[in-house]
Amino acid sequence: MRCVVAGSGITGLTAALLLARQGYNVAVLEAAPRVAPLLRGFWREGLYFDTGFHCGGGLHAGGVLRRWLRALGVEKHLRQITTSRTEVFHFADGQVFQLPAGQAAVTEAVERQFPGAGPAMKAFLHHMDTELGHSPYLNPAVRAEPSFALHSAGSVAEYAASAGFPPHLRAMLGTRCLLYGVRPEESSLEEYSLVAGPYFQSSGSWQGGGLALVEALLACLGELGVTVRCNDAVAGIEADKAQGVRGVVLGDGSRLACERCFFTGHPSQLEGLIPKGLMRPAYLHRINELPETRSAMLLFAETRDCLNENESIYLLPEPSAEELFTGVESAHPSVYLFCDRPQPDGRKAVMAVALMDDKDLPNGDPHPRPQSYVAWKRESAARLQAYIEKRLPELAGRWRILDAASPLTMRRWVHGATGSLYGVKHHFGAMPMLPVTRLPGLFLAGQNILLPGVLGGMVSAALAVGFSFGHDNALKEFRECAESE
Repeated sequence: MRCVVAGSGITGLTAALLLARQGYNVAVLEAAPRVAPLLRGFWREGLYFDTGFHCGGGLHAGGVLRRWLRALGVEKHLRQITTSRTEVFHFADGQVFQLPAGQAAVTEAVERQFPGAGPAMKAFLHHMDTELGHSPYLNPAVRAEPSFALHSAGSVAEYAASAGFPPHLRAMLGTRCLLYGVRPEESSLEEYSLVAGPYFQSSGSWQGGGLALVEALLACLGELGVTVRCNDAVAGIEADKAQGVRGVVLGDGSRLACERCFFTGHPSQLEGLIPKGLMRPAYLHRINELPETRSAMLLFAETRDCLNENESIYLLPEPSAEELFTGVESAHPSVYLFCDRPQPDGRKAVMAVALMDDKDLPNGDPHPRPQSYVAWKRESAARLQAYIEKRLPELAGRWRILDAASPLTMRRWVHGATGSLYGVKHHFGAMPMLPVTRLPGLFLAGQNILLPGVLGGMVSAALAVGFSFGHDNALKEFRECAESE
């Protein structure tokens, strides 16, 4: 049986690897000139910026991400895996707090900085562990089928308030919602546990980040004889009601026969790919109206002698502020800063992210860029740089901005209409999308279907393969690697 995987990001490469291991003929098609254009990061002036994987949770021995890396066979290709990154929170009222990696260390740090809050924090961590333990794709001991339902445990903001956490601590916990682009009051406790829970257990990376992961996945695919075809966009999906998927049409008009298509792009792209009448209008309306997360302004800079590569820094408003994630348009925007480990020449890559709205920007992806936009981007980047230096004076004169990205940049590289940072918004009260569709042979996967991040992409791929060829088959190596630990 031939399977086509549309897209070569973390989800597409994972799906291809799982399918090839089960003996299926797999073709991975990528519209971009290079494999995994987002996950692999990019270079500026000889400095590597790891936009694809700068930090991850669950990398400790027995952690869920570490187990998936081992199950896929890529762990052996990754060097210098670290698991001890600390988060530092600078509030506008001058208060500074820290959250280390590791649940025991987190509980101790919370009790030390917020006396009396340690027991409630321990209970919160236990609750997240319980949520993580429900799914067979996150806990190899679970043998039940995966379930999809509306979220019922309330929002992160509601839980933090009911637990009696002090305002600063509530804000600190809320920043983990930035990992998937929603506000604490929008985030269900279940989804928060799935995304943020592993970060409380451990937080780190490996040498080479996203690019090293891409190369490791390609090495594993190469061992199985799977190739990835770049500059090959899926322009259409051939299907009918009787047989389902029969093949895909490429951008040059050629056809590739297949019986299964695993689509990892934005769901709203499907309407233009599938023959009319094969999907219900209500379904097409739903995927076309899926809410998006906000976009962002990103700065890419270099430094040598400041910022600790083992720390992630958050610049936040006062905890009493009405909005925790104030955008770059605000007088006091919320900013996330990440500093990578030193590269061979001693330079360290620094990335700064501030959320923003893009309602006043040009539509689409215009080229050349309008002069008004170019001026706006330059002024916004300079204003954000000045604000960061005001909040962190030690940076002034000791870092250099090499490039910046805006919603238009995100539209081009994320291939979404809005340029949102994390694609589809997974928020409280929203019905989760299923990997399986009413069109036989068509399966959906990716961060827009499940949750953002490397782990979300891997699990989404495994889920789609599981719905197609059986969950026990998709989980075989995941369970085996856990048993051998």
